[in-house]
Amino acid sequence: MDKIDHKIIGILRQDAELTNAALAEQVNLSPSSCLRRVQKLKQQGIIRKMICVIDDKALGRNLQAIVEVDLDRHGHASFVAFQEKVKNEDAIIKAFGITGDSDVVLFLNLTDMDEYQDLCDRFFDRDKNIIRFRTSFVMRQIKD
Repeated sequence: MDKIDHKIIGILRQDAELTNAALAEQVNLSPSSCLRRVQKLKQQGIIRKMICVIDDKALGRNLQAIVEVDLDRHGHASFVAFQEKVKNEDAIIKAFGITGDSDVVLFLNLTDMDEYQDLCDRFFDRDKNIIRFRTSFVMRQIKD
């Protein structure tokens, strides 16, 4: 990757809807050269996907929470089962296996405290592999 590729990535991070012609103009390339570079970045797996970022607050999902989870069993089968539960839960928008005091950190977008309580009852309290969980509620978003 050279400076132009890095510039392309930086611009696409800000606006993935940008037309190829507009992107090419911003990086001082012909549209065909720019398109080849973007396609190559995709083939190499550097650009994994072009996505749409939704304003969850506009959809009524005004409560954001970060949940740290401690698991009892850490074997492959237990972790795969936990991953599948995470993937099937709409309120969980991001999940990471982490090092440190906890095993997993979850990022939630919720409609309200009732949805949070329901998630706790269904997801955390009934899972015998979850030893404990700690929730922090987001007061202000600094960077997305």
